[in-house]
Amino acid sequence: MRLEVKISGLPRDRKNILILSCPEPSLAGVVAVEYLIDALSMEEIGAIRITEMPPVIAVVNGAAKLPHRIFYSRQAGIVAIRQHVPIPPQIYAEFIHKVLDWAEENKVKLVACLSAMPAVGDKESDKVYFVTEEGLVEKFKQYGFEPIKEATVAGLEGAYLDAVLDRSIDGALLIAESKLLTAIKRLVDSSKVTSHRDVLLILNDLVGRVGPDVGAALKLVDAVAKLAETQIDTSKLQEHASKYAFLVEKNIEALFKPPAEAVAQTRKEIPLVF
Repeated sequence: MRLEVKISGLPRDRKNILILSCPEPSLAGVVAVEYLIDALSMEEIGAIRITEMPPVIAVVNGAAKLPHRIFYSRQAGIVAIRQHVPIPPQIYAEFIHKVLDWAEENKVKLVACLSAMPAVGDKESDKVYFVTEEGLVEKFKQYGFEPIKEATVAGLEGAYLDAVLDRSIDGALLIAESKLLTAIKRLVDSSKVTSHRDVLLILNDLVGRVGPDVGAALKLVDAVAKLAETQIDTSKLQEHASKYAFLVEKNIEALFKPPAEAVAQTRKEIPLVF
């Protein structure tokens, strides 16, 4: 795969960390990256062209942009990749390897991929979990993050971790518990939803109506602030997160209720007596 990085300039500063989002249904990582860019007034310093992808152009205030753009905050030492369109799964592993090549060349200290998962317990906590290289586990515990005790990581997150383990650059997967994904898991566990297709339909419907999981995104933004040892104002995200939690709960409650027509029909039925 040809991946061209067009960049106006990135200081080779050993304190720089690179943040990107892992593709997952709640879109929490995507929201976290976009919020970081806005909250830190990050400067756009470049873009990534992926020749294997069909031409897609993002439009920002009338300007044509490549869909994968690179932003930088010199003060916070954070580099972020904003993805307007997802990377196709079949080329994701190669994309990550190319990005890590670029990060190593530019002396980036740490690469963190942001993701989300259903709650480990009965309800979501404010914890952020991590998976990293063995020699970095204690360091990430000191940030206040919780290690994933035992699991098998596959898919796109697995591709990211596999690419990190091959290199000298430090890398970690940071995972926040998502109210949206927890709600979907409740539906699956209750046997209200049984097929993979139905899960995807409900996910797409919920994200379309209530939006990405800003609650999980808020936890991820706070986690990045710890990594960069900087302050990030999350007041706007906090306000939106509380409203989001309410909307998700209401929509999931509706899915657990039997359809109104079915209830009405049941009431009208009179058993025949012979």
